[in-house]
Amino acid sequence: MRSGFSNKHPALEGGFTLLELMITLLLVGIIAAWGLPNFQALGNRTAQTSEVNRLQSTFALARNTAISQRSQITLCPAAENRRACHDDWGGELMIVRGDNTDGISADDILRIVPAQPGTQVTYSRGWSRIRFSALGYTSGFNGSFAICSNSSADGTQGKRLVLSQLGRLRIDEAPIDC
Repeated sequence: MRSGFSNKHPALEGGFTLLELMITLLLVGIIAAWGLPNFQALGNRTAQTSEVNRLQSTFALARNTAISQRSQITLCPAAENRRACHDDWGGELMIVRGDNTDGISADDILRIVPAQPGTQVTYSRGWSRIRFSALGYTSGFNGSFAICSNSSADGTQGKRLVLSQLGRLRIDEAPIDC
């Protein structure tokens, strides 16, 4: 007597029926449809957090450079040719020696910070620069930055960064509507 299955009992062989496969595909589709909006919201939050980190580190670097070099430092969005300041705070940022915002020479540019795709940044004061004094103060340039996802049509909320006159940037805990 042999053990195991034989060809005489085809009903005992393993496999899936068409109905089982259809039900499995239906369940996978439902789970994917339910999880997709959550996944998109996660991407929006990640882009916003990345932009917050980019701005915080750039502002801290500009402030610390002004203090350590004991001179004025300007932080501004870079124009396309990197020779002047622009008004798009979501684009490339330049840290520039001095207070010049037009006709900036390559020697005066201390750092170019690349743009973070997927977000929009607006400055409440509408200025195209932030100037740090030799003590790290931003007197007259204080304000807030609203950070929103480019796909804000899905109802996501944004974040707000607040710049004090002392040159420090903090995250406002209250979310903003985009």
